Amino acid sequence: MVFSQDQFFQAVASRQIPRIRIAGIVVEQGAVLVQRPADDPTSCYAFIGGEYEVGDTFETRLRKEFEEETNARVVEAHYLFCVENHFRYNENLVQQAEHYFLVSLDRFDVESRENHLRQDWLPLSLFGQADVRPIAVRDAVADGSYLSKRHIVQMAN
Repeated sequence: MVFSQDQFFQAVASRQIPRIRIAGIVVEQGAVLVQRPADDPTSCYAFIGGEYEVGDTFETRLRKEFEEETNARVVEAHYLFCVENHFRYNENLVQQAEHYFLVSLDRFDVESRENHLRQDWLPLSLFGQADVRPIAVRDAVADGSYLSKRHIVQMAN
């Protein structure tokens, strides 16, 4: 069963415990790979990833998410940093510990395996102006500091 973005974040917020998320930053040919809901072209972008599950390692979860959501496979993954991400979604407070990896894929022609998601390559030159969440990670990718960060805190407004 596929949840809408509203249903998903409502369920996450209702648990009232921090969620652990693993995500990949893919930068190739002057562009950054991101995704968003296919049925809402005004929605923000996010980095490809998912919730850490029992039995996973960070890297196995990262690989599973790319294989489940796209036609691409992770060739290399190098741990970058952790983000304490606190945000509000429809007035619900969501708190996540997000672990980011620098990812290389086996292809550039990435397509979605899931009808509810759409992947796009956003030009790095315009990346800082795109609506990519968390904003602190977007800014670090845009200015190149993501390669030297170890910890980022993104607080809710």
